[in-house]
Amino acid sequence: MNIIEELWYGNISPCERDFKKGSKYSELLGYIVRHEEDLKKRLNDEEIEILEKFTECTNEMYGIAEREAFVRGFTLGARIVIEVMNSEIE
Repeated sequence: MNIIEELWYGNISPCERDFKKGSKYSELLGYIVRHEEDLKKRLNDEEIEILEKFTECTNEMYGIAEREAFVRGFTLGARIVIEVMNSEIE
């Protein structure tokens, strides 16, 4: 199966987040979770609801930014391939 077929059948998901334990990403994610849990212990129910709405909005914003970065990167990669292929023809 080629890469386009893999993408079509859902075997490749550009938005999946794979990271290794012990990586910087894993470390930062642990800090975020710990700090969020600590903060929630100090907030009342109304403040927790506001924090959760804030978190949902920032997650949506990050998702949009990741999608746009993926599209820009994919487009740039395709343009590079086209230019390389055109230079081989000339």
